[in-house]
Amino acid sequence: MVAVLIKRVGAACLLWAASSSASIVEGEKNADGSFKKWHRIEVVFDGLQVEESPATFRNCRLDVTFTSPSGKEFSVPGFFDADGDPANTSASSGNKWKARFAGGEEGEWSYKARFVTGENVAAELSGGTGGTAPDGESGTFKIGPQDKSGKDFRAKGKLEYVGEHYLRFADGDNFIKCGANSPEVLLEYGEFDGTPGHENDLYTPHIKDWNVGDPTWGGGKGKGIVGLINYLAGLGVNGHYFLCMNAYGDGKEAWPWTGVDNIDVYDVSKLAQWEVLFTHFDRMGLMVHFQLSESENTNYLEARDGQGTFSNARKILYRELVARFGHHMAITWNVGEENQAPGEGFEEANTHEQRKLFASRIRELMCYTDNISVHNGPGGVFDDIFPQLLGYADYTGASLQTILKPRKGMLSNHNEVLRWLGESAQSGHKWVVALNEPWWGKRPVNLAELIRKEAVWGALMAGGHMEFYAGRDDVKHIDYATYEDCWAPMGHAARFMNENLAKEIADMKSNDALVAGEDNWALANEGKTYLLYLKNGGEAVVDLSGANGRSFSVQWFNPRTGGNLTAGSLSIVNGGAEKISLGVPPNTTGQDWVVLLKAME
Repeated sequence: MVAVLIKRVGAACLLWAASSSASIVEGEKNADGSFKKWHRIEVVFDGLQVEESPATFRNCRLDVTFTSPSGKEFSVPGFFDADGDPANTSASSGNKWKARFAGGEEGEWSYKARFVTGENVAAELSGGTGGTAPDGESGTFKIGPQDKSGKDFRAKGKLEYVGEHYLRFADGDNFIKCGANSPEVLLEYGEFDGTPGHENDLYTPHIKDWNVGDPTWGGGKGKGIVGLINYLAGLGVNGHYFLCMNAYGDGKEAWPWTGVDNIDVYDVSKLAQWEVLFTHFDRMGLMVHFQLSESENTNYLEARDGQGTFSNARKILYRELVARFGHHMAITWNVGEENQAPGEGFEEANTHEQRKLFASRIRELMCYTDNISVHNGPGGVFDDIFPQLLGYADYTGASLQTILKPRKGMLSNHNEVLRWLGESAQSGHKWVVALNEPWWGKRPVNLAELIRKEAVWGALMAGGHMEFYAGRDDVKHIDYATYEDCWAPMGHAARFMNENLAKEIADMKSNDALVAGEDNWALANEGKTYLLYLKNGGEAVVDLSGANGRSFSVQWFNPRTGGNLTAGSLSIVNGGAEKISLGVPPNTTGQDWVVLLKAME
């Protein structure tokens, strides 16, 4: 038992600890007792007996350094976890402090804790007074093989930025995203603790999609939100974007604190319940896309905390989120939604310098190279946000808001993605470019067709990624099945791309001149692999002049129905000419089709 005396003096927390229990390591184990590779490991420390209060989150800082069998060090921030099981108990006080990590190297690892105290020490990366448990505690554990397969991201390992236009898993596969951008109020869920006004928002239509063995918390809560993740994953959708801090924003009631203005007091049980959900994201193969602010609260933390352009409250927000969730396999940290939209007060847009400071702090807190991006807004307005960030190392992506049906003078969705891929490459620091909000107002009659042709394949064939935006339903709790006609072709595309091109996609470049027809697009590693999109079907004619002496298999994919690759009127063609016919699609020749050519050995 830890003997602890805590006094609150001004803004500081004075601490004394007489002794400390040994830490323990928890996680999913193999039969030999080793922890599974790329699975969450929690080191649990007995430390200060505290409660959810400003002093707890501002004036205490836990960092843990993990050292791999080969000697590589990984430093991660830790966090206060009440009684150690707050997701189920809703506890708000206790003496459990944790660090979460996922390691990819098999063998014996070691760890060592650094726990310090002092006024606002959690907002800093160094400094503070040590000597309080669990400061200095250390231990070892073993990591062995993992046993996951299929869509489970833990089978692939951590997804990181590798200097290309695609993020890459530890196993070598690139990731092509077709995710959900809506509803952005995903976390305004009635069975999360501390989420007022949403008692009846339970995603009830998706309770039926929850399966025996799926996670819950608090005696069976969470089935609706876990079920909707199952629903999306079943269709092949592989990511979800959501606001985790929308105080005074569109939805107003998703934030990590105990109250909308309690910016120094984190709701430990609510965050533990979020962790249950995000672990299911990993299991079902969905990227966790954190949106860290929106245009209505862009400078809210600075205004509330009175700390100029980068408040301590924001620094602590980033620390808490990275500490609790940074171990997940596939993450995008999005600094802000519609981040340069004009406004006043705490709606005033962030400056270019703020955006850089914010991204750099997030980067400093993490031990892996997660994707960090920022989102423009309003739709179609880019020139006062992205050019100023080109070449800045801590940004690895651009999150585009476009207009689904571009207005006069705007680029098409396809060409807008191409623009930022090209400009980032020219800067010497390639971006992962995602068409995350192809905006529309009143639902068009042909919405599903527009999404499929202009957003899904428009982005993918440029060399980018995409998410679906649900118009006026973006800030509502919806039955996701009402948009199944949009989700389904996204899932078809995600499966096709990730199953057939995950190894070679980073070497493929957009070159629409390779395919005949104004409405057709091409993505190719010339001489090896060609991907063609025929927006209105018809005969496919491709330029294979750069592939003299090579033979190619020809296979067709139906982007409307998905399924297996099929044969058209020709199954093999030979390279060497500028205009080579690939024949016509297997059926419905006037509809859109995808053609895949691969060089034959």
